[in-house]
Amino acid sequence: MEPLRVTMFVFICVLTSLVAQSLGLLIGAGMNIEAGVFLGPVTTIPTILFSGFFVNFDTIPGYLQWVTYVSYVRYGFEGAMVSIYGMDRATMECHEIYCHFRFPKKFLEEMSMDKAEYWIDAVALLGTFIALRIIAYFVLRWKLHLIR
Repeated sequence: MEPLRVTMFVFICVLTSLVAQSLGLLIGAGMNIEAGVFLGPVTTIPTILFSGFFVNFDTIPGYLQWVTYVSYVRYGFEGAMVSIYGMDRATMECHEIYCHFRFPKKFLEEMSMDKAEYWIDAVALLGTFIALRIIAYFVLRWKLHLIR
């Protein structure tokens, strides 16, 4: 338990939650209930699919790799993985004869995250959070203007 790693992990989780909440606020502000109930899950599926959790970044076809940079879940997942296994983490303790993931760097390589930077992920999430909140504010303001 390293306090810096725990802090970084909690920070990236909070940022991911705030971005998800902001996306929900935007959908709720911009649509009626029926459309919002449909659009929420529909936008979540590609976001999770291209996050690197189910499909490794290297296995995504080249013409679809740009979608991974739009997925906020990718930045949250990548930031969490780097906070746990990155930054030259020491070799993990293992009592077996062979441990494939004894070296944390090997784990990041298997997940195609060996070149990932934590602060890039955090800044991407923070920027997405701010952008979604601003867009949601203006959408809500526009909708209130239409009502008046």
